[in-house]
Amino acid sequence: MYSRRGSGGTALQFTGLPAAHLNVVYVGAEPDLDEVDAFARELSVTDVPWSIKVRGEPGSELLEVAARYARTSTSKGPLLMRNTDQLSTLREPALPSDARVRILTGSDGGLYADAMANGFGTKEVAKVFANPALLDAPDMTAFILEVGGEAVATGLNIITGDLAGLFNGSVPPEHRRNGYYRALVIARLKHAAEAGARHAFAQNSPMSRPLYASLGFQLAAMWTYLGAEG
Repeated sequence: MYSRRGSGGTALQFTGLPAAHLNVVYVGAEPDLDEVDAFARELSVTDVPWSIKVRGEPGSELLEVAARYARTSTSKGPLLMRNTDQLSTLREPALPSDARVRILTGSDGGLYADAMANGFGTKEVAKVFANPALLDAPDMTAFILEVGGEAVATGLNIITGDLAGLFNGSVPPEHRRNGYYRALVIARLKHAAEAGARHAFAQNSPMSRPLYASLGFQLAAMWTYLGAEG
């Protein structure tokens, strides 16, 4: 995993994970097309999915650069953000007395994979995100919320500088609407603040966006992703 920013305002984030939105060329407010091209060339020789990410609508020249690397599929997603201060004001849900948040390590890979598979309904991607090397990486922290010894919610924080990205949030269908995910997001925000992050961001599905909004997250941008077809 690595990230860096070019002099023209373009940024590159590479996690090595099999998700195009986690291996990204971020286009600056004033696109430096040569820099975008150089970073795209760098990601194009990796063996993981990747994308070019821009706020709002991409211009025709940027679309031409993306097309050189077969990034011709367009999708959109909201970016929600909040500061990590004043977390004590957030309403904590009432949980069973045996509920607890666990931070996982590489030795918990099987547990994390099963928990994500139950939440997302797929095992393939879950196994990759539960790789022991990932769970032990210094900038990544995996979480589960357990009730009665059963994992009922998952999450993954990735810290980059003073930013904390909140990923992999899931709850199995039979455990939804019990406050479990809200409790875990609050715990993850507190953990991020203790790790030095001043801001937290999340990219949400329509299902989870109202929950994040109730926790003080606000729409910061609407991203357009330029990725591979299929």
